[in-house]
Amino acid sequence: MIYLNKYIIRPSPSFENELQETYLYIKFKLKEPITAKRIYKTIKKEIYSLQYFPERHIKITDYKDKKRNLHRLLIYNYVIIYEVVNDTRASFYFTYIS
Repeated sequence: MIYLNKYIIRPSPSFENELQETYLYIKFKLKEPITAKRIYKTIKKEIYSLQYFPERHIKITDYKDKKRNLHRLLIYNYVIIYEVVNDTRASFYFTYIS
């Protein structure tokens, strides 16, 4: 029997804040509530899918601190930077590309 190592997903407070701000911006400023909900749900779904095999996305190699295990997840026009730590935890940072 094969057991998969399940990672604990720990979004940073700044990630949660930026995601919420992005959702509200799309919903109210752009007046696209359906799109806002779809993007929000997709991002959350993709993040929590990283409980298994979080290193499947592109590794960031041109970062000054080579000891950090940073990866980049692309969803729509959004880049989510996350770090895999000790094979048990993943932390998330959020960036937008226009």
